[in-house]
Amino acid sequence: MKLKYGWICGCGIGLALSAGACSPVRINGPAAPTLHPKPAVTQAKKSLVPNKLSVSHMPEVLGGIIKSDSWVIYKDKQQEEFKGHVSYDSEQYVFRAEKALSDRARGIFQASGDVFLRHNAPNGVFYQAQATNGFYNYRTQKGELVADGKNRVKLVYRDEKQQTVTGFASRVKFDLNKRVYVLEGRVRVERPSAQGMQVITARKMTLRQDPAYALLEGNATVQDEQRTLTADTLVYDGAENISRAYGGRVLARGTTERGPFAIIADQIRSDNDGKKIELDGQVQGWLVSPQINEAKFNEKF
Repeated sequence: MKLKYGWICGCGIGLALSAGACSPVRINGPAAPTLHPKPAVTQAKKSLVPNKLSVSHMPEVLGGIIKSDSWVIYKDKQQEEFKGHVSYDSEQYVFRAEKALSDRARGIFQASGDVFLRHNAPNGVFYQAQATNGFYNYRTQKGELVADGKNRVKLVYRDEKQQTVTGFASRVKFDLNKRVYVLEGRVRVERPSAQGMQVITARKMTLRQDPAYALLEGNATVQDEQRTLTADTLVYDGAENISRAYGGRVLARGTTERGPFAIIADQIRSDNDGKKIELDGQVQGWLVSPQINEAKFNEKF
C-alpha cells in the first residue's frame, strides 16, 4: 500500500496563519506607533489598505490595514486588540476572525472565533485553513490551530492540476522553521488517487518536509475504492524510499487485477512505488484468482 506524502508538501499548515495574518506583524524592535493614546483607547479606523498593498510594506500599526468593529491599542504592553468582524483581504491573502491580538513585545499573534485563513498563489494553487482559535509566534515560527467541541480544524490544499486535498484534525501544531506539522485528534485526510478517492485516518499524524516523511499513529488506515490497509502505525520515509505498516497485526485487504485478497502479518514493508512488498512475522491470508481457480491442478481437490 503506497502512502504518498506530496499533498502536505504544499499544504503548509502554518502558511495561511503566518502569511495571511502573521507576516503583517513581523516587526523588529519596540513599537513605534504615531498615535499617542491612553493605555487603552478605541480608535475608529478611517483608512483601508489597498488590495494590492504588498505584505512587506505593511505598517507597524496593524489598525491601519486590519478592519474590525473596534480597535484598542495598549501602548505600554505593545499590543493591539481587534474585536468584531476582524478581517484582512488582499489579492493574495485573506484572514477573518471575531477577535485578534497582536503582541509585539512577545512576538505573538492570536486569533479566535471562526478563524479563516487563505493564501492564493499566482499559479492557481491555494492553501486554506479554518479553526476556532489560532496562535503564531513569528520569532520562533511555531504555532497551532485548534477546534473546540465537536468541530475540527479544516485544511484545504489545491495543486496546479486543480486537485484538492482536504484534512481534518482537532488540533494542528506546526514549526515553519523545521517544516514539521503535527495533526492530532480524529485525523482524516481525503485525497485523489489512481484508485479513486483515498481516505487516510489516524489519531495522530506527523509530517515533515525535506526529506519527505509521514508518521501515522493510532488505528491508522489508508483506504481507497479497491484496497484498505489497517495498522497501529504507518510510516512513509521518502529519504529511504520505504513504507512500513506495523503494530496491532497489520491487515491488508481489497481487490487487484488478479482477484480479491486479504492478508494479516506482523509487519508489511515495501518500497514507495509498491513494486516490492515484504511480509514479516506470522503471515496469514488468501487470494482468490481466476487463473489459480481454473488451473488443472485444482481438479485434484
